[in-house]
Amino acid sequence: MKFASVWTSIVQVFNVATFSSLEDTEVTQIPLIPQEPEPGPVFRHLPITQDEDGNYWRGKVSLTQDWSSGQIYDARDYQVTPYHVDENNIVYSERAGPPNRGETPVIPTPKNPQDGSRINCRYPKMFGWRTCFNETKTCWLKNDTHIIDINTDYENINLIPVGETKYYEFEVSEEPISPDGMTMEHGKLFNRRYPGPWIEACWGDTIEVNVRNKLRWNGTSVHWHGIRQFQSFQHDGVNGITECPIAPGQNFTYRFRATQYGSAWYHSHYSLQYGDGMLGPITIYGPSTSEYDDKEAFKPLLLTDWSHRSVFEDWPIMIKSATAPEMTNILINGIGEFGFGPKRDKLNLTLDSGNDHLLILINTAVDTTFVFSIDNHTMKVVEADFVPIVPYETDHIKIGIGQRYHVIVHGLDRPFAAERNGNYWMRVVPARKCSKFAFGPDEQMGIIRYNTSTQDPLSEPPLYDINCADEPYEKLRPYLNWTVGNPVNINATTNNTLLPSEKKYIFDVGMRPVGGPDKPPYMPNDKPYGRWEMHTAPHWANFSDPTVLALDRLPELEKEKYLNILDLDDEYEDKWVWMVITAPAKVPSDGERIFFPAAHPMHLHGHDFALLRQSSDNWYPDGDDDGDRIYFPPDKLNCANENITCINPPRRDVVLLPAAGYIIVAFKADNPGTWAFHCHIAFHASSGLAMQIVENKHLIPGIVGKEKELLEEGCSTWDRWFSNDMNLWDWNHRDHFQDDSGV
Repeated sequence: MKFASVWTSIVQVFNVATFSSLEDTEVTQIPLIPQEPEPGPVFRHLPITQDEDGNYWRGKVSLTQDWSSGQIYDARDYQVTPYHVDENNIVYSERAGPPNRGETPVIPTPKNPQDGSRINCRYPKMFGWRTCFNETKTCWLKNDTHIIDINTDYENINLIPVGETKYYEFEVSEEPISPDGMTMEHGKLFNRRYPGPWIEACWGDTIEVNVRNKLRWNGTSVHWHGIRQFQSFQHDGVNGITECPIAPGQNFTYRFRATQYGSAWYHSHYSLQYGDGMLGPITIYGPSTSEYDDKEAFKPLLLTDWSHRSVFEDWPIMIKSATAPEMTNILINGIGEFGFGPKRDKLNLTLDSGNDHLLILINTAVDTTFVFSIDNHTMKVVEADFVPIVPYETDHIKIGIGQRYHVIVHGLDRPFAAERNGNYWMRVVPARKCSKFAFGPDEQMGIIRYNTSTQDPLSEPPLYDINCADEPYEKLRPYLNWTVGNPVNINATTNNTLLPSEKKYIFDVGMRPVGGPDKPPYMPNDKPYGRWEMHTAPHWANFSDPTVLALDRLPELEKEKYLNILDLDDEYEDKWVWMVITAPAKVPSDGERIFFPAAHPMHLHGHDFALLRQSSDNWYPDGDDDGDRIYFPPDKLNCANENITCINPPRRDVVLLPAAGYIIVAFKADNPGTWAFHCHIAFHASSGLAMQIVENKHLIPGIVGKEKELLEEGCSTWDRWFSNDMNLWDWNHRDHFQDDSGV
C-alpha cells in the first residue's frame, strides 16, 4: 500500500460500477419541535443520475455542476426570491396531510464576495417560519410560537430545522502538485484540487457526496471530521470500522444530516492518504454567539504542514526509527513558498474598515500544532470545533490538528494610520515541541489588506507564547450549558488494573515493541518494531471485515487485541461514559511501554466530549511525585470531586493530551454506532494509536437497515479487487499490502 502509491508508470482501465446509497428508499423527516414525539411526513428520495453527455438529473429536473466545488445543484437554489414547494412531488402520510401553501424561509448566507457567489439556505418544508438571521446573527429561524437560535439544543434532533439536500460529486485521483513551487510527484486529490472542493450547506440540510476512486494502487474512504453522524454512523467513512475501502474504479455515496453548524473538514481515513492532499473544508451555516457584518464570512483558512515526499515514502522512516518524519513547509489554503526562484502570490484577504469579519481556522496538518495571529488585530473567538462558546478576545490562538475555530476580526477604523499602506501580516507559526521540520520554517504568512495595494506589509508581530498547548481551559466556555452526569462505567469498587480489557476506563498512551515473524498481523514483520497504542495493542484494521458487519461475532472480535474494541452495550445507553487518557512521563511499572514526551491531539468520532480535566502533571508516580492518580481513585472519579468540572466544562471533538500529562473526558452514549477514537498525528494513528468504541450494539441493526446490503456489496467489490495480485503494489508479496494500521 505505501510504496505502491508512488508507482505511477502502470496504467489500468477499470470498469466503474455505480450504486446509490439510498435509491428507492424512503427517508422519514422528524417534525420540527413537536409537542409530543411522533413520526412525521415521509419524503421520497430521488437519486441523482447522469446521462451519456455527462449532464446530471434528479428525476426530470436538470441539475448543474459547479466544477470549482464539485457541487451538484438546482439552479433555483441560487435565486434570491422564495419559492413554493410543489406538493405533488412529496408523499405525505395520511395522518400528517400536506401543509398549507405559503412562503417558506430563505436565508442568504453571509459569504464574502471574494469567495464567489453565496448560497441560499432554504427550508421548503417549514411553512409558517421566517428568517431572523437578518436581524441578529444569534438567531436563525422563528415563527409565531418558537425560535431556533443560538440557545437551541442542536443535539436534540426534534429541535433543529429541516433543510434541503446538497449534492456533491468527488473524484479521487493521483497527480503531481506544487503548492509551494516544489513538485510533489504523488499528490492524491479530490477533483484534481488541493485543498479539495469547499462543501457548503445549511443547518438542518442533508449532505450527499458521491466519491469515485480513480487511484491505481489504493482503496479509499472519506471521513467527515466532527460531523455527529446521528443515526448515520455507517457513513462516517472509516475503513475497517464502518465500511470496507472503496476499491479502485468503484464509488460510494455518503449521506448524512448537518445537525450541527460551524466548520469542519473532510479527509481520507485510509492509511496516510490525507497527508498527500486528500482533504477539504466544510462550512455549515448557522447562528453565531456574536455579531458580524453581512457578506463578511470568509472561506475557511486551512492550515497545514507539508512534505515534498509522499507520506507513504516517509512511513518506513517512521516505523524503523520510531520517530515521526520531518515535514518540509507550511501552507495556508494550499499556498506556500519554498526555496529560490519565482514565488506564488501569498494568500490575500481584504477587510472593510470598521466592519466585523468572520474568519474560520482549521488545522489539517499531519504532525503540527499551529499558532495563528494577525498583526495589530485582536480576534473574538466564538466557536471551538462545532461548539458555540461564550466569546473571548485574544491576539493569537493555538490550534491543534483537527481543531477548528470561528473568530471575528474587526476591520481597523484607521488601518492606514496604524501601518503604512494599510497592509498587515497574517501569521501561522508552528507550536514549540508540537512540530518537526527539516528546514525549520519560522512561520508562513498571508496578507490582510484594506485596499488594492500590492506591496508587502511592514507590520510586526505581537509577543506571545508559542508553547504546545490547547487554548486556555477556562476560556472555552460553551454557550449552551451542559451538566455532565456521574460515570456509569466507574464505581467505588472498580479497579482498572483488574478489569477485562473491554471494561477499562484508564487508557495509557505509549509505545512498545510489537510484531515479528510469529506476531501477525503487523508489517514489516522481520522483527518487533516500536508502535504507538492506547488500549490492548497497536490498532490494525481488517479492511475486509469491518466491525459494522461483524457485530454478531463481537465477543470473538474482542479477543483480537489489535482491533482494540471497547464494547458499550445496552447498560450504557443514554448514560455518561468517562475515560482517563494518560501520557506517562517514564517507563510504567509493567516495564513494557516507553513514552516520548509529546502532546497528542485525540479525536473521538460521533460525539462532542466534555473535557472534565486537562493536566500537564503526571498521572503515574515519577520520582518523589506520587502522581495525580492518588486524587482520583475509583470512588472519587465522579462529579463530587472538586478537581473535576462537571458543570459546563469545555467540549469539543479534538483535545490535546499534554506531554506526560492526562485528560479526563466524558461523552453520553446516545449515538449508537462503531466509532473510532485516535490520535490525529497521522503517523501515530498509522502506527496504531487508535481504538474503536462499539456503542449500543443492540440498536445498530435498526440504523443500518437496508444499507447493510450496500455495505456488503462494497466489501465484495473490495475483496474481488484485492484478490487479484496484479492490483497490489508488491504483487509478489501479498502480505506487504497493508503495512500500517490502515486508519
